[in-house]
Amino acid sequence: MKNTSDFKTQDLVAEAAAWRLASLLLERPRPEWKSEILQLCSEVTDGKLSSCARRADQGTEEIYHRLFGPGGTVSPREVSYCGFEDPGRLMAELASFYQAFSFQPRREEPIDHISVEAGFVGYLFLKEAYAQMREDSESVGITKKARERFTDEHIGRCARGMIHRLGDIPPYLGDVLSWLADPPQPL
Repeated sequence: MKNTSDFKTQDLVAEAAAWRLASLLLERPRPEWKSEILQLCSEVTDGKLSSCARRADQGTEEIYHRLFGPGGTVSPREVSYCGFEDPGRLMAELASFYQAFSFQPRREEPIDHISVEAGFVGYLFLKEAYAQMREDSESVGITKKARERFTDEHIGRCARGMIHRLGDIPPYLGDVLSWLADPPQPL
């Protein structure tokens, strides 16, 4: 018989998969991109995010670069939405978050790119699940607090900024950004 801790751990792993899927949907489409999305989609229980994944066949590298590339419609980088805040301080804060949790993403984008940031939140869910499995309540608390702070202060700001600047985009992108701007709260 499974105890409550086992169910909590499973929920955290499911959240990690959802955030990884969101991250993947915001990456530049590459040859294996669509198959990775479909494989990961089977792990995700969030209906809105699964719907985004099923519509990702609308995504192409051309559309990605038209929207997010240099001179594109909108920047996928958080530094673009920090107002008068010092961009160097923002980048240093992100680097500190990543270093504190040993996050070393496989990426081609800068550390403030929304796909990298969403991947970090997914990684934090995995770290929290591991701490939960080990019954390390201190690590659970630290990781959860960092994840919530990062989501509120970084992901939300970037996703909301992008939504306000986007015009005609594939619906899956608008929906995944909407999901990131106001993600469902884990149980």
